Amino acid sequence: MAHEKRRQGRKNIIRTMEFSFDLLTSDELVDGFIINISESGCCLLSASPLNKGQVIKIHNGNPGEYQTATVRWSERCNNLYSESGLEFL
Repeated sequence: MAHEKRRQGRKNIIRTMEFSFDLLTSDELVDGFIINISESGCCLLSASPLNKGQVIKIHNGNPGEYQTATVRWSERCNNLYSESGLEFL
């Protein structure tokens, strides 16, 4: 997407992760894959579509520990998954 607007370079990785939509609770976790990451954000592949401006919690596996991120862009790649650019808050 908007690669030319990035402030920092990204490192290509493939890492599974879990995230949630509700900032008040973390009961319903959704699976995804981080495909690249930097200090300021990452690119996420997920079967659950995300919306620009949406805020999500990325869980790191430890209870109560997460990183909050805003969806900067999201694109449905096919009927199986969405690719989204996230900015860490």
